[in-house]
Amino acid sequence: MRDFFRVSRRLSLRAAAAWTALLIFTGGCACCCGSIGPIGFAPDLEPVDLVDTWTGESGARLVLHSDGTFDADRLHGCADNDNSRYHGHDMADLPDGGTGRWTLGPPERLDPYQDLWLEFDSGAGWGWQAGDDEIVVLLGDPDVQDVCFFERSTS
Repeated sequence: MRDFFRVSRRLSLRAAAAWTALLIFTGGCACCCGSIGPIGFAPDLEPVDLVDTWTGESGARLVLHSDGTFDADRLHGCADNDNSRYHGHDMADLPDGGTGRWTLGPPERLDPYQDLWLEFDSGAGWGWQAGDDEIVVLLGDPDVQDVCFFERSTS
């Protein structure tokens, strides 16, 4: 009977070690591979943190005002670079510029960006992402997207 308990205990320790290793492995895979986007700490931005002039490639400009309005210019220029799949193509979904209202969504756990929604006066709406030091917009097919980065203007 003593031998039975020794063998049972040894098997229990092996089973516990195997389960622990399996949980660590699958948890790591789920965390790194199962996510749709980047993983990081939520920026916990307030609307006042984004009030500024933001510039992108090829002269694209986005000005976020404290009253919740925005001005945008040359947004099509953001993806009009030689490396973009949109180079030389019409981006009809995104207005090239205009005015409208913007809202900032709440932070989400493990997402380094917060949702930023731009509603143009023309009625077109576009979802962007705001981080601590940049604003990004994804263009194109969700599986193969171009990313346009906007940084705070230095001037």
